[in-house]
Amino acid sequence: MYLVIIGAGRVGKDLAQLLLPEGHDVVMIDNSEEVCENLSRTFDALIICGDGTDLEYLKDGGLNKADAVAVVTGDDKVNLISAQLAKKLFKVPKVLARVNDPKNEGVFTSLGIEHTISTTRASALQIKNMVGGARTILSVGGHEAQLMDFEVSQNSPVAHKKITNAGFPKGVVVVSIVRGEKTLIPDGETVLKPADIVTVLARTKLVDKVQRMFQEKKRFGLV
Repeated sequence: MYLVIIGAGRVGKDLAQLLLPEGHDVVMIDNSEEVCENLSRTFDALIICGDGTDLEYLKDGGLNKADAVAVVTGDDKVNLISAQLAKKLFKVPKVLARVNDPKNEGVFTSLGIEHTISTTRASALQIKNMVGGARTILSVGGHEAQLMDFEVSQNSPVAHKKITNAGFPKGVVVVSIVRGEKTLIPDGETVLKPADIVTVLARTKLVDKVQRMFQEKKRFGLV
């Protein structure tokens, strides 16, 4: 694939380090001469020193033939302009844009940039996943809902129950189940079994309730 990275800071460099070993053709564009000099000594890629919002530099980067463009500078205004140029003028099939301020995600989406990555939110989700018992994959609709993974334990309230009988509240959808090496697309008759990894889409206000449904039942008294 022919991939263009606009912005060669930490995110852009890390992305290039992941893509280049896979054999992709990578072009990097950055407006810092010092950064470009360092990149040219480090990466086997075309390095262009210039403004990622300037049409001439984007043409030099070959956006007209790019399979994907990732705009990952530390400036949301630059990212939005570059992403729009790549999508609307150069007709790049896949345009991904970094959003530094999560408040701007709605602006990017409303202006046609569907694939956005909030590094702030991603960091928060990673910390949250390390703290909590459930793993949030992503937030949907401006935090209105969350896509989450839960593991069914032997003593979970939902274990050994059909989905229709498990007691999930309205606003919760079981999307998929990983059982061993198989991925299942469940229906209401699917029985939840211990060790299943269940992906659930739930309204954020229901997340705590859903999490309790997967937690171990507490036992009291002598064993």
